[in-house]
Amino acid sequence: MSKKSMSVTEMRKMLGIGKTDSYWLVKKGYFETVIIAGKMRVMVDSFEKWYDNQLHYKKADGTPPGKNWTGITFSVREVAGLLGISDSSIYELIKKKAFRTAKVGQATRIYKDSFEEWYQSQTCYIKDDVHKEVID
Repeated sequence: MSKKSMSVTEMRKMLGIGKTDSYWLVKKGYFETVIIAGKMRVMVDSFEKWYDNQLHYKKADGTPPGKNWTGITFSVREVAGLLGISDSSIYELIKKKAFRTAKVGQATRIYKDSFEEWYQSQTCYIKDDVHKEVID
C-alpha cells in the first residue's frame, strides 16, 4: 500500500530544498495539505500533480519535472538547438508570434505542433539535423 501523505520534511528532502522554500511552496497552496495529529502533511497525489505541471524544482532522485509540459512543448533552448540559432533569435520569433507559447512558471515553452506548423510554412530556417545530412 502506497502512502497517501508525506511530511513537509519528506517533501523538502525529495526536492533537495531548504526549510524556508518548502514552507513557501506549502503557503502558496501548490498542493493539498492536511493536519494529522497536529502535524502538517502534504497529500502525495496533489504533490505529484503539481510536480508534473512545473519545471523549476527537480526531485533529488532524478525524476524529471514537468511531465505534462515536456511531451507537448519545447523549451526555447531546444528550439534554438533544433534550428542551430541563438536563444535570443527564438525570443525574437516569439515576439513576432511565430508560434504559440505558454508560460510555465518563469519559463516560456513553445507548443510542438505550433512550431512544426510554423516550420513547414517558412523558408528562412533549416533544422540543424538537416544541415548534418547535407554535409554527410
